[in-house]
Amino acid sequence: MKLGIITPHYYPLMRGNAVTVRRIEKNLANAGVEVAVYSLDAMTAEEIGSEVDAARPELIHAFHGHSGGRVAYRLKEQYGIPYVITLTGTDIYEAIIDHRREETFRALNGAAGLVVFHESVRDRLLNHLSQLEANTVVIPQGVELPEEPCRRAREFPFSSDSFSFLLPAGLRPVKNVLFPLGPLAALHDQYPRIRLILAGPVLDPAYAAQVMDSLEGYPFAHYLGGIGHDEMGCLYNKAEVVLNTSIFEGGMANSILEALAYGKAVLAADIEGNRSLIADGKTGFLYQNERQFLQKAEQLVCRPDMRAAFGAAGRTLARERFAPEKEIAGYLQLYQGVLRQR
Repeated sequence: MKLGIITPHYYPLMRGNAVTVRRIEKNLANAGVEVAVYSLDAMTAEEIGSEVDAARPELIHAFHGHSGGRVAYRLKEQYGIPYVITLTGTDIYEAIIDHRREETFRALNGAAGLVVFHESVRDRLLNHLSQLEANTVVIPQGVELPEEPCRRAREFPFSSDSFSFLLPAGLRPVKNVLFPLGPLAALHDQYPRIRLILAGPVLDPAYAAQVMDSLEGYPFAHYLGGIGHDEMGCLYNKAEVVLNTSIFEGGMANSILEALAYGKAVLAADIEGNRSLIADGKTGFLYQNERQFLQKAEQLVCRPDMRAAFGAAGRTLARERFAPEKEIAGYLQLYQGVLRQR
């Protein structure tokens, strides 16, 4: 099988889309699929079209209903190549309702198959486009852990007497990274060893500037910048608790999956995407407001037994439900079904 993947992001390996695409690319290749990746952060749509014309894959797999989907739609119109789309987050929560709505709808309607990470995302999609039910499948994200040695350990602000909350997130408004500063400051007054470690690339310069200004007032908080995926294992291992403060997620955040696989306690915003991974009080904690965040964060600081129980449950969940082999089997089944219908 010859497959072309169109992704919004592939370089550098820091963003969720890049992590997802590279994992799927590698595991498809291991399964015998001939894969070519075309990334919109390195090529224009026209350049991608030229390369696809030369390579003539049997199928296109686009990521993001608007960014990758609209390019795949044009390629189908030009060359007759069928395509599938994986919905990744901002497409289903933003592009499907804002100025990109018409192009997004066109791309989704033209796809031979649509993939969502969780049933909640499928339901949200079908609220807009109920006719796509038969074409939509749920394929949960897989998770693979970086195994590279921790080359930069000495640069990271961890110490043996600190308690670290790790927030892995690119700096853009949807990640809401300013949220934990207030409640953690209150907690820091009681437990001075608390630290907040923020790691992620700048994705919105204006928002990043706001974050940098705010951090100056919270000396217990540290921003590490963008950390390559091969170094993230070091951060997970050194942190006591992993945070997710997003306003929305596209079904499953890679950072939460990785935290679970590393056996870390998770404290996450109570949103659709996070509820797909965190059962409150079982595989981690969910919060709805600052009061709940503060209350649950304090429990995690004071109760190592609770952190250990959450970590063990999360590791089991990641191993049993989110193995990369299951993810790839789902995609191969989808591809083969599409190609049989040609």
